[in-house]
Amino acid sequence: MRNEDSLKLNSIVYILVLETIINEYKTKEVNMEQKQKALEVYKKIEERKAAENKKYHMYQY
Repeated sequence: MRNEDSLKLNSIVYILVLETIINEYKTKEVNMEQKQKALEVYKKIEERKAAENKKYHMYQY
């Protein structure tokens, strides 16, 4: 993915996150289904990063 595409995608994600935060602040309601899905996606991303880092750390020893 080119830098321009990555920047555009990140901008869209940040806008959606900010919109969600503002809506939750205004209504004082948290969408638990959306929150759970976000936590699951975050966990998958972190596991992928950990696996990638583990691969590179093996080469350092």
